[in-house]
Amino acid sequence: MKVAFLGYDFFYGCIEQLVLDGHIFAWLFTYECDNKYNFNKKVLNLAYDKNAEIFVNKITVEDIKRIQGEGCDLIISAAYQYKIPVFDGMPKCINIHPSLLPEGRGPWPLPHIILKEIKRSGVTIHKVVTDFDAGQILIQEAFDISSNENLESLSCKSQIVAKRLTSLLLNDFNFYWENSKPQSGGEYWKAPTFDERTIKWTDTVEKIDRISRAFGKFDSFVEFDNKEWIVKDLTVWKEIHNFEIGFIVHKTNKEVVIAASDGFVCLRYFNIDPDFAIEKNIKKTEYENN
Repeated sequence: MKVAFLGYDFFYGCIEQLVLDGHIFAWLFTYECDNKYNFNKKVLNLAYDKNAEIFVNKITVEDIKRIQGEGCDLIISAAYQYKIPVFDGMPKCINIHPSLLPEGRGPWPLPHIILKEIKRSGVTIHKVVTDFDAGQILIQEAFDISSNENLESLSCKSQIVAKRLTSLLLNDFNFYWENSKPQSGGEYWKAPTFDERTIKWTDTVEKIDRISRAFGKFDSFVEFDNKEWIVKDLTVWKEIHNFEIGFIVHKTNKEVVIAASDGFVCLRYFNIDPDFAIEKNIKKTEYENN
């Protein structure tokens, strides 16, 4: 099949596998990435290597009609941040989504899986329709969520499964397309709010640990020592104590230990956030609009 890939490096393994399976990677639609939190270097390098045409913009009806005229058989959306226009007669279009649809429709389900303490999730590939993540299911696979799951491990699990599912789907595409199953029920999860990413010392250490695991390298937020900080990793333990909640109990050259409601939190990787107030307002506005 001659394929257009819409996305960035999160599901890079899917397009890499399709090339290995003999499909033609002819078009890449991506977007500007900071290459600190989000990356697109791998998909760009593969596109250059395969002489795929590259677009760094929101895909339009005109773009779709043009690549259709150039022989596009399939459009694959994989963590693509823009809404794809859907119209009659367009090439077949599928989306790779990191949750077990119909549960977990929305732009960033992975943190919610951890925050909601869901025990089993997975990856779904579905037809693209006008509503987000609502198309008929083509193929999906579930996996267990461990009690200490974090954003990075959950992302890796999803990527490994997505790569396998995409290969299976395209190697017998007509069968899966003709036997797709409609969705019903489930929930749409908005992007996590700023408050959901903020650690409060009055929370239990279990909740603090869960917030940190849910966002990992994408940062959770906290205030102590009359300053605002971003946190990438921490460790917690339960312990009865008489310290004031939020009190800095101990410092090393790199770590800080702070008293929480029912134990202690050791901040392992964190740094001061000079733009905390600005970022908070921006993120709050972004989340409320999702």
